[in-house]
Amino acid sequence: MKEKEAAKGDSRTIFDRLSSPGIEYVEIKKLISLDLPHATLFFERHFGCHSAPQVLRQVKRWKQLLRNDFILPAKQKTGIDQSLSETEMFAWRALIEASFPKLGPWHLSWGFLPTHEDPERRYIHPDIRIVAIHEQTHQTRVAIVPGGIADTFSWGESWRRAFADLGLLELVLKRQRRKRLVSARRSQAWPMFTKVVIPRLYDFLAPFYRKRGHVWSQRENALKRDAFFPKELLDDMREILRLEHPHIFPHVTRDQLKAAVQRYIGRNRKSTNSTK
Repeated sequence: MKEKEAAKGDSRTIFDRLSSPGIEYVEIKKLISLDLPHATLFFERHFGCHSAPQVLRQVKRWKQLLRNDFILPAKQKTGIDQSLSETEMFAWRALIEASFPKLGPWHLSWGFLPTHEDPERRYIHPDIRIVAIHEQTHQTRVAIVPGGIADTFSWGESWRRAFADLGLLELVLKRQRRKRLVSARRSQAWPMFTKVVIPRLYDFLAPFYRKRGHVWSQRENALKRDAFFPKELLDDMREILRLEHPHIFPHVTRDQLKAAVQRYIGRNRKSTNSTK
């Protein structure tokens, strides 16, 4: 009921409310939608706790089995082989995403090479240039992923060869201990959203919603602390999340968002105290 009353209090759209203090919505979209590890999220949703190197090894075993098979009809083998190639591509996309911008002691970057200059540069199925720089020795290595129209198999193989040329293939395929983005809980509670999306959105918006907090003691009264959870901030966060991730946050409440932000602030405090 309180949330419905709050919504009636400001009839402006979310875009009007954000533009008033000078907030660019495109920056929000980058933070909580465009600049997310989509390949890793897709991979974890489909393959659970199995790592990308594990999936690649399994695909290799299946392909070897298909080559030696004499029971399945050719049409069925073709369909299975296509599914395996698609699975291989998903695994490689996750590995590539996890390897940039840092892989062990190496800083990696990539960029497209122009295919035409007439006179402006044009990029039609361009090659990809990968540059790896060691963080201590500053040794630089370069590799090229060929462009052109490639099928799923040759696409993954091209990246494998590029990492091999860099001398980093073993490091890429080494199983890394990473914090998972997906859990067994409902999607709204996945670490992807509670530890990445919501904290990013809160950190970006909070400075625009400065508001005097509740006074709990004379000490805090002297400090004049800003409120951590202004109602207007939580309401706008909720509406933005519904816009950008409608299937994840269709019914998210203000209290649920507040709890997620509280946990995030608590983790930050523990991290800060541990470094002192």
